Amino acid sequence: MLDAYDPELRRLALEMAPPELRAREGVYVGVGGPSYETVAECRFLQRIGADAVGMSTVSEAVAARHCGLRVLGLSLITNATPLPPEA
Repeated sequence: MLDAYDPELRRLALEMAPPELRAREGVYVGVGGPSYETVAECRFLQRIGADAVGMSTVSEAVAARHCGLRVLGLSLITNATPLPPEA
């Protein structure tokens, strides 16, 4: 699905976000969970272009688009995963 999130809503959200939120667009990858990713999984997801990973949002966005709704996805990143240097 290439057009899950409405471009106009994305533009508006970024325009209206206060600078201290450091809002930006990115690639959100949905995983099944319910556990955190291993270091190897984090490396893989980073290599395929993920900026953020979560266990929600994606299935809801797909369902909403299926219903013909305009969708905007917002995520609050709460646990950044610093990857250790590769061996």
